[in-house]
Amino acid sequence: MGGNPGTGGSKIGWLADTDAASESGQAAVTDIQFELKGRALPKDHGHVLFLELARLLPWIAEEELLGIHPVHGADTGQGELMLGRRTKLTIRTPIDRVEQVMSLSGQTITIGGETLAIGAAKTRPLALYTPLYAHCVTTGSDDEKAFAADIIRLLDEMHIDSRFICGKRQRVNTAAGEISGYSLMLHGLPVEHAMQIQVTGLGGNRKLGCGIFIPHKSINALT
Repeated sequence: MGGNPGTGGSKIGWLADTDAASESGQAAVTDIQFELKGRALPKDHGHVLFLELARLLPWIAEEELLGIHPVHGADTGQGELMLGRRTKLTIRTPIDRVEQVMSLSGQTITIGGETLAIGAAKTRPLALYTPLYAHCVTTGSDDEKAFAADIIRLLDEMHIDSRFICGKRQRVNTAAGEISGYSLMLHGLPVEHAMQIQVTGLGGNRKLGCGIFIPHKSINALT
């Protein structure tokens, strides 16, 4: 699973060298956060959310680096997430697509019979610290041991130094049917590697909210 993080001048935790940030691809993508107004979303909303956003911006289906973060809300226990005043729609997008993605402000989408209004937007650069967490990563493997082996292989192929913790199994609806994934924490990785994994993601189904990593406060709890 890679070499020894912390060697060869790599910094763990915080990035002190702006040149290293540039080389790691920091400028390649950014997050755009939109206010999102509405009552509720299905708990498993990745596929239907993508379809609605692709209706407004058809090019996103082919944009390799674009990812749509899962929307967070209060779980009703009945397959819905209740949206609050602070609910955000967040899209990770290449820098050269920012203006086009910003055009979503003022648009509406309909999901599960609910109309949602996309409000004001602001950019949020990628975080320069670790550990990193993804709510769901999909590799094509259902079994946890096979999934862990996939992660080791993918990290090695990317030359990423990281330890990881697999969390809960997740189920994700796709155009081809339901698939399995797992929540995943990456820790102990050099920050330039953390930048790389935020830019490219890990595994498949990035448009459905999978394999998109965000900073996490600790490695003690994984859900």
